[in-house]
Amino acid sequence: MYEEIRPITAEEVEELVRIAAMAYPGSNLLAPEGRMRFTERVKDTLQNDPYASFHGWYREGKLAGIMRWDDFSMNVHGIKLLTGGIGLVAVDLLHKKEKIAKQMILHFLKSYRDRGVSLVSLYPFRVDFYKKMGFGMGTKINQYQVLPSSLPYTAKDKVVYLGMEDKEEILACYQRVVRKTHGMMIRRERGLQAFLEQPELIVVGCREEGRISGYLAFQFQNGHEKNRMFNHMIVKEFYYENRQALGQLLSFLHSQADQVQRIILTVHDEDFHLLLQDPGNGTANILPSVYHESNVSGVGLMHRIIDVPLFFKQLSRRSFNKENGVVRLTIRDSFLPENEGSWLIHFTEGLPEVIETGEADVELRMDISEFSSLLMGVVNIGKLHTYGLVELDNESALPWLERLFHVPQKPVCTTPF
Repeated sequence: MYEEIRPITAEEVEELVRIAAMAYPGSNLLAPEGRMRFTERVKDTLQNDPYASFHGWYREGKLAGIMRWDDFSMNVHGIKLLTGGIGLVAVDLLHKKEKIAKQMILHFLKSYRDRGVSLVSLYPFRVDFYKKMGFGMGTKINQYQVLPSSLPYTAKDKVVYLGMEDKEEILACYQRVVRKTHGMMIRRERGLQAFLEQPELIVVGCREEGRISGYLAFQFQNGHEKNRMFNHMIVKEFYYENRQALGQLLSFLHSQADQVQRIILTVHDEDFHLLLQDPGNGTANILPSVYHESNVSGVGLMHRIIDVPLFFKQLSRRSFNKENGVVRLTIRDSFLPENEGSWLIHFTEGLPEVIETGEADVELRMDISEFSSLLMGVVNIGKLHTYGLVELDNESALPWLERLFHVPQKPVCTTPF
C-alpha cells in the first residue's frame, strides 16, 4: 500500500478543508459560510504566502492527514533564528488511531532539521501528546479580568487612535519590541493587515516624538444578556517599548471605568498583579488560607530543539552569563533518534562551542523535552534537578549550572499559528 507525505496542491484544497472542518468542529467550518471563508484563506495562503505551506499524508493518492508549516524568524536570546512552526494538524475521521499524526510530526521535524533549523514550536491540542514527542513546555500565560479603576493613572495625553493608515508605524513598533524580547517572532505585513481588518477592532497607540512607542487593540463584548450597557473590553494586543508608553496606555484603560465593567487581557508577565489596586478577577473565590483568585493561567506554546549541536553553534555569539567551563550534555530523544547523543560544550566567557574531546566539569543527563524548556529559559535547572528531571554526575556543580543557564526573561511569544 503506497503512502507518502507531500505538499498539498491548490486542486486539493476542498479535501483539506473537509478534514479540517471535521477535526475542529468548534471552528464553525462545517457551516457553509465558515467553510467558504476558510477555503478562500487557504487558497490565498497557497498563492501569496512564501513562508507558509500545507502538507498532507496520502494513502494510495487519497488525502487522509493535513498540517500547515510556517517559517518564522524568532528572537532567541537576542539572536535571530529561523524556526519552524506547525499547526492545523488533523487526521480524517476514518483514519484515526493509524499513527498518521505521529508520521506527519516526524516528517516535519526531519524536514526542518535537514534545512539547517535547530528549533521548532507548536500550539498543542493536547500537551501530553506532544510532550511524548519531545516538545517542552513554554511560558504560561495569565488572563486577568480587572476593574478599569484598579489600573494606575498617570497621563494619557499622548494616546491617539490608530487605523489601517498607520499600519507601517504599528508594524515598526511591534518589530522594535521583538528585537528586545526573547521568544517573540518577527511579524509580516500580511499578518498585521489581516489582524487590523477584524470587524469591530479598535486600536489606540502612544505617539511620542513623532513615532508610536506602544499600542493596544481591543474589542467590546457584552457581558449581560439583559443589559446592553454592561460591557467588557477584550484586549487583543498590548505592546509597549518603554515605561512612558505603558503608563499612557494603562491610563487610557483606567479612564474607561464609566463604560467598561471588566478589562480582560492576557499577559505572560508573572508580576502583572503588582500593578493593580485590586487584582481580584470578580469571582470572589478564596483559596486556602486567604488568597484571592486573581487570574487564570494556561500552558500553550511548546518548543523543541531538533539539532542540539547546531542550536549551540547558532547561539555561538550569545553569552551564557560570562561563565567558563565544560559541560557534557547527554540527551535522550527516542522520537527523533538522530538528535539523541552526548556532546561536550565548552563555555569561554559564556560563549558556547561544541568540542570533540575534553574533560567535562559536569555531565547533564535529561530528556529532550525538558532540555528544550531549559535552553529556552522557561525553567531553571535547579527546579529540574529538584523534580528529578535532570541527573548530574557532580551535584556540587549545580550552583554554577544555575548561573550558566540563568535568563533574565522567560520567552514571550504572541504569534498565533
